[in-house]
Amino acid sequence: PEKLDQDNKVLASAIPTGNAIPGIAKNQAYASLAWQPSHGLYGGVDVQYMDKVYVNDTNSDAAPSYSVTSANVGYAWVMGDWKVNSFARVDNLFDKKYAGSVIVNDGNSRYFEPADGRNWSAGLRVIKQF
Repeated sequence: PEKLDQDNKVLASAIPTGNAIPGIAKNQAYASLAWQPSHGLYGGVDVQYMDKVYVNDTNSDAAPSYSVTSANVGYAWVMGDWKVNSFARVDNLFDKKYAGSVIVNDGNSRYFEPADGRNWSAGLRVIKQF
């Protein structure tokens, strides 16, 4: 059902009974496994799962579900009153192609926006205790 103005333009519409709310995944999960001692080598891996996401009120199209894996590694050490931490991270480790977001009810049916492919970051953190 739609609410129209005097020019028959849609002001509001209701999602049909029984349909999922578009733009929201019914299920999501995140799991992480890490080894992080107070100093020395550390690392971890995490996995994110996202259920399919409908892109319109009629649920006629959806971005498929996906899982993405990321990994990180680093080395932390203490030298007197200095703490040093070097680290690196790879997101989307297996370069999965998936829709990272959707544009709900797009008038031109261009609902899907691609997610980043494999990408990485690295850094160095230095802390001085006073």
